[in-house]
Amino acid sequence: MRHNISQIDWLRFVKSCSIRNNLDNFNFMSHRNFLLALVALLFFITELQAQSPDTVLNLSGIIYDELFIPIPATHVININSHRGDVCDTLGIFLLQVHASDTLLIRNIAFRDTLVAVTSFVRNRYIILQRKLYPLKEAKVFVWGSSYDDFKEAFIEMPMQQTLGASMGFPQQDPEYVPMEMDEKAVKSAALLFTSPITFFYQNFNKQAKSARKVYWLEKNREKLEIFEGIVNGENLSEISGLSGPKLLEFQSFLVERMVCNFNCTELAIYKEIHGLWTVFQELDEKGMLKSNEKRQE
Repeated sequence: MRHNISQIDWLRFVKSCSIRNNLDNFNFMSHRNFLLALVALLFFITELQAQSPDTVLNLSGIIYDELFIPIPATHVININSHRGDVCDTLGIFLLQVHASDTLLIRNIAFRDTLVAVTSFVRNRYIILQRKLYPLKEAKVFVWGSSYDDFKEAFIEMPMQQTLGASMGFPQQDPEYVPMEMDEKAVKSAALLFTSPITFFYQNFNKQAKSARKVYWLEKNREKLEIFEGIVNGENLSEISGLSGPKLLEFQSFLVERMVCNFNCTELAIYKEIHGLWTVFQELDEKGMLKSNEKRQE
């Protein structure tokens, strides 16, 4: 029995077969892509756990506070290797770790936090909680009725220990002078024989000599200010009662004959000034000062 199939029916049959094949192919591709994505995701999650304990990782992350503001100057310490890093101004750190290591995160304003490397890798950041410090009660009292009362009480206060001294740290000698800044040491024969290159450099190099000069000016600045405050015109006027040209004459007389300098004690400086003031008065009464000789001429 023959079946007459028109051309249109044939085309419809072919088209339906093509659509069915395309749908099958699409379903196959969708399942395959889904499986590939799932495998990649599982691989990414378990990648760190699959690492060997000896594998070194370059771990980078950010430290935030509760408001997601980066915390600079935070110490990130690997408690297994005893190595660490300090966060920059953006709260970022970079540290070499192993997969099994644990990190200790410390900041004086926040609570200490322990974080496993495996959990840190997934987020790449951590949030610290602020630390509250209990402070002792402070009482404020009125101290005297004037500034002089406060000054007297302040002077009578005992000397307070520095933090380093209270903790038993060695204190630097205030009179310590480095060898290269000590004029006697750099010009000594001992340095010439033990280190001739250093001897010639320190004594003939302009830069080395300038460095010593600047060092001593800075070291003696306070003493110079005290000395200049004693021998200035205002203070000498209070001591002698002089003013005008006579005060200038006494200042010139003092500069020519004074032996004390900024290295002397204040008491020694004042004693010499009073002694020279007595001599100045005697010479002035006898007319033996240079200014009197000029007037007579």
